[in-house]
Amino acid sequence: MGSGKTTVGKRVARLLNCEFIDLDDVVSKSHGTSVREIFSQHGEEAFRDDESVALAETLSNRSSSLVLATGGGAVIRQSNREIISASADHVVWLDARVDDLVNRTQSNSGRPLLDGDPRAVLAALMDARRAWYESVATMKVDTQNHTASQVAETIAAAVGPKVES
Repeated sequence: MGSGKTTVGKRVARLLNCEFIDLDDVVSKSHGTSVREIFSQHGEEAFRDDESVALAETLSNRSSSLVLATGGGAVIRQSNREIISASADHVVWLDARVDDLVNRTQSNSGRPLLDGDPRAVLAALMDARRAWYESVATMKVDTQNHTASQVAETIAAAVGPKVES
């Protein structure tokens, strides 16, 4: 949370001239409510179930190039990691320091996992998920001291079509 998946993803998609999908938006749309409400009404496990279905459907139904921003917890399930690894040409891990994540998420109340002590939660999530991120990522980008535009340009240059001179 707060690494810039949506912001950077939209910019990468624009630079590569392809579609952008935010997986949280897909799940929210299917429920007709926010992620926070899904967590509140149905719990995290139900959200993760819906996230897994949305991930599988989104990746199996694509007909063109796609930039997909998954939620940070999509990697929790091995089946999701397998789908991502099998379906994606590139998997980018936007790595950010916990202090940066806290600063980026402090004004957003739509993140139900951050209720309470955001710093402690973000640190624990990073510790718990780091190995999973490493297992699926084909590219790791350190976001510290870089704008979203700089990060997007770095990614687009690395994964985009190579132009022969």
